[in-house]
Amino acid sequence: MANAVITGGTNGIGRSLAARLAREGHRVAVVGRSTTAPDGVELIRGDLSTVAGTAAVADQVASRFDVVDHLVLGAGRFNRRRVITADGLEHSFALYAVSRFALVERLLPVLERSAAPVVVSLCGVAGLKGPGIQWDDLALSRGFRAFRAVSQGARAADLLGAGFADRHPGSAVRYVLHNPMFVDSGLGEQVGGLRGRALDLTARLFARSADDAAGQVHRFLADPPTAPLTASRAGKPVDPARPEFDRATAARLYTVLDGITASAR
Repeated sequence: MANAVITGGTNGIGRSLAARLAREGHRVAVVGRSTTAPDGVELIRGDLSTVAGTAAVADQVASRFDVVDHLVLGAGRFNRRRVITADGLEHSFALYAVSRFALVERLLPVLERSAAPVVVSLCGVAGLKGPGIQWDDLALSRGFRAFRAVSQGARAADLLGAGFADRHPGSAVRYVLHNPMFVDSGLGEQVGGLRGRALDLTARLFARSADDAAGQVHRFLADPPTAPLTASRAGKPVDPARPEFDRATAARLYTVLDGITASAR
């Protein structure tokens, strides 16, 4: 029996994965702001949009679990308008980059007690267009666009995986970057308006189900990869040597995130 923790696990792919793991007899906890979790799944309520909130969630996980075998990072949100967190961070960057960095760093001791620890991050996996990370304006104060914000956050999440082995040489943790691509997960509600309704209709017709997308993630947990870094897009391998996974750029991001989260240590 494995111990699994899933952020963004109260809906969509995360909820489907949590329910499946629980049915298989694993101990599962989901992290979210919802008041409900799937049957047989523990709920850890918390706010991952702030450094202090993320630290509090990590402390809750560590207090409940002596060992974490699987950490699935799936929290994310599409904001039509620019949202700034209590830490002065753009909301998408806070969820995709800051919270994922802080959770892995703080939970590394309990992860490394596992015989086969796996971190799976649902992110861009080198498949997003756009200007990339705005190093001089991470809060996107100039010319905010919703898809630009998501792209920046997802690219940062890619880099976290790319730089993990350099950050923690010799770690037993296997880091998986995975983009499930087009999934019927209710994103239209967050997009809103006619565009959101059209998106949900298109997803119902053409996208894979949340259960199917959860199955892709489940394979990485059931049969952990041997390489320190694995990248996958819709079940197809992505070369981790791609320029989007540049290790020097990843090291730069880790330095930035060290500074952002320093107050919570």
